[in-house]
Amino acid sequence: MDERLKNLRKTIDKTTFSELKFTEQHRKAIREKMFEEEKEDAIFLAVMQLLVQEKTGYEIVKLLRGRGIRKFEENEGIVYTLLHQLEQDGYLHSSWNDSNVKYYRLNNKGTKLLRKSEKQSTTKTFSFKKLVEE
Repeated sequence: MDERLKNLRKTIDKTTFSELKFTEQHRKAIREKMFEEEKEDAIFLAVMQLLVQEKTGYEIVKLLRGRGIRKFEENEGIVYTLLHQLEQDGYLHSSWNDSNVKYYRLNNKGTKLLRKSEKQSTTKTFSFKKLVEE
């Protein structure tokens, strides 16, 4: 770690956190929040945002990890199931390249759904199921 960051941490420990006392119950609650399973609607929104540009399923999983979404760590097949369902519902266009790699991208219908879901996510009433049914 950079020396400046180490010094910053020491300073924070001496000043800001010096009076804070965390019980084991506090620590447990914080850990649970940190590793709480992601909400499906948030995952759906993240996938849709990633598909604005053409990507493979592998790239999507990798980018989801980069966003801190770990739901697919043990079972990446869930992403492909979601992609297949979105494709079947008419929200995605897919194509194969010469190396037999499948690429996905939002079509016009998917872009409209993304815009709608982004608007609803800011009002905290976002529900993927409600959007698709409308």
